[in-house]
Amino acid sequence: MTNVADRQIPEYLNYVGPGWRDILLRTHAELVAVLPNYQVVQVKEKYGMLDVNLGGFVDPVTGALGLSRELGTRVSAILTAAREESLRTCEVCGEPGTETGQAWIKTLCPTHAQPC
Repeated sequence: MTNVADRQIPEYLNYVGPGWRDILLRTHAELVAVLPNYQVVQVKEKYGMLDVNLGGFVDPVTGALGLSRELGTRVSAILTAAREESLRTCEVCGEPGTETGQAWIKTLCPTHAQPC
């Protein structure tokens, strides 16, 4: 991965189940609107929810490291909204879901929560 677009959410869609792809794409659109050069460090499922971790931000114009408080608050709100939505969305199909499991927590709809 060599450019910024290679380190943004669309490159990580297959890191979680297909039911969360719409959430990821909306999150990407919202992040690009406020922080066009954001970079992803990790996208994963953790404790039944979507977990998107961003890397440190370096302003391409000034070279300053970090985000302003206002921008950091906006980015945090976007990522929190994605996590909260994933807790209500089946990771497999995107239908409404709830947390299931005890040892390994997943967010699934009733159909996908059924044991095989």
